[in-house]
Amino acid sequence: MKYLLIDTSTNALIIMLYVDNQKLDEQIRLGKQDHQAHIIPMIDAVLSKQNLRPQDLDGIIVGVGPGSYTGLRVGVMTAKMLSYTTGVKLYQISSLVFLTSGYTHKLLAWHDARNNQGFSATIFEGKIIDEEKVRHEDELTPDDKARLIRIENDTILIDAAVIIAHKTPVDDVYKLIPNYLRKTEAEKNLDKKS
Repeated sequence: MKYLLIDTSTNALIIMLYVDNQKLDEQIRLGKQDHQAHIIPMIDAVLSKQNLRPQDLDGIIVGVGPGSYTGLRVGVMTAKMLSYTTGVKLYQISSLVFLTSGYTHKLLAWHDARNNQGFSATIFEGKIIDEEKVRHEDELTPDDKARLIRIENDTILIDAAVIIAHKTPVDDVYKLIPNYLRKTEAEKNLDKKS
């Protein structure tokens, strides 16, 4: 089985190719909110190295968030476009699971959401065991702090086998949307005006 894995929820643009239980290639680019300029060339580079075309894949797995609004839209829309144009099956996974899938202990994944808040979920063996939510740092208990993994460039630890094992099929490509967990600033401002 040939899977393309994509995550754009942070400033790290991650593209991985996993074939028959083996990672064949990966590209990770740490950028400044410019994923849209690099995602297609990176996918092309990863596939070309193995003499593959997108339609040769058995599945595309995309991290759907939570995370950066623009980054999520870039990754999800690219995955949807590839799936739609090639007929390759599309799968989704939480970006919190994607980015911490290499950890083997129970952890509290925490992705900075600004203003002393974080997108968080308790994860064990690739499964979310509570709900993804936005929390304030002041809400963290001593137990939470002991299990806390802040998702930053140097703490991302990926195990593609875990991602593949916990992927969820997307039944309708058109209906897949990023998991923002909260409203954008524009939506909040619109709510204030109503």
